[in-house]
Amino acid sequence: MRRFPALLVAAVLLTGCGGPVAADAAGSQGPDPIPLGDVAGADAGVLGVAALPGGRSVVLLAPPGGPLTLADVAADGTATAVPVPGLDAERPGLTRIAATGDGVVVVGTAAGRVALVAVGPQGAGEVQPVGTIGAADVAAVHVAGGPDSLHLALGGITGTARVVSVDPATGAVRGTATLPGTPRDLEPTGDGGAVVATDDGPAAAVTTVDAAAAVVATAPLGTGSAGPLTVAGGEVYATAGSRGELRITRGAEVLTTVDGDLPAAIAVDGSTATLVDTVSDAEVPRVLERTVDLASGEVTGEVELCDSGAVAEADLDGEGGGAVVADCRGEPTLWRLG
Repeated sequence: MRRFPALLVAAVLLTGCGGPVAADAAGSQGPDPIPLGDVAGADAGVLGVAALPGGRSVVLLAPPGGPLTLADVAADGTATAVPVPGLDAERPGLTRIAATGDGVVVVGTAAGRVALVAVGPQGAGEVQPVGTIGAADVAAVHVAGGPDSLHLALGGITGTARVVSVDPATGAVRGTATLPGTPRDLEPTGDGGAVVATDDGPAAAVTTVDAAAAVVATAPLGTGSAGPLTVAGGEVYATAGSRGELRITRGAEVLTTVDGDLPAAIAVDGSTATLVDTVSDAEVPRVLERTVDLASGEVTGEVELCDSGAVAEADLDGEGGGAVVADCRGEPTLWRLG
């Protein structure tokens, strides 16, 4: 899942702080927002989102005082609250959500350990510890799910990072591998594996693992910080940046370089990339969706989703569809793209 709250401080490809915007790109009408304040309160924290088939989206919320709550949003926009008891609501930074099977898995902490709760049509299941991984050893968590797979990329307190393959129903660990740096994003490959974007000091990289978390490939991304990545057509597309320069890569090949900082999410469809950004080009941050021609670096479309807010997370498919969730004007808000 793509989650970069600490990095979203400027736009990529903005006029004045990036490449030019095509004349027909400005002012496009965006999708209707779906406010979620009635589900768990307007002051609930927004932790993540998972886009499911059939136009369904599930948003993970942290209302003050707990418990963690899912907003299960149907295709028609109606939302149902699903409590997720048992996971610590006091550690939202270690709480994530991923689609798996016909439902979602919420990963967090419980009783001092990393744990998960599977949520399906019948509601939330029991809390399952993830192996013997202690919560005190983990500084950051990223998750990616598939029909029968779940991977966790864990940043360690001591600096050691790893990717873990987990049974999404039981929490049993299927395999683990050490990562070359701090994980920044994690995405499923579609065949049971996952790809992880990491950085370590001056260098960024992408590591591909299989269903058992065995490393099958690595690709350097050059210097700078690693950003979000995606898998489309069997290819891994990633972002990395440094000193106001953003690179979009396919494998180790740089497709285009533009001015700007890391986006919140990327999707690639053919020669077009879709980026979702929190932009700080005015007195208040705003949320933009934009499309970029990978051959020229030109912005060919731009949509303002929120005029006062910041992206919490986005879950995009290979064609730029999916879901974006943000704190917009002080209320959890969902948008469906595509």
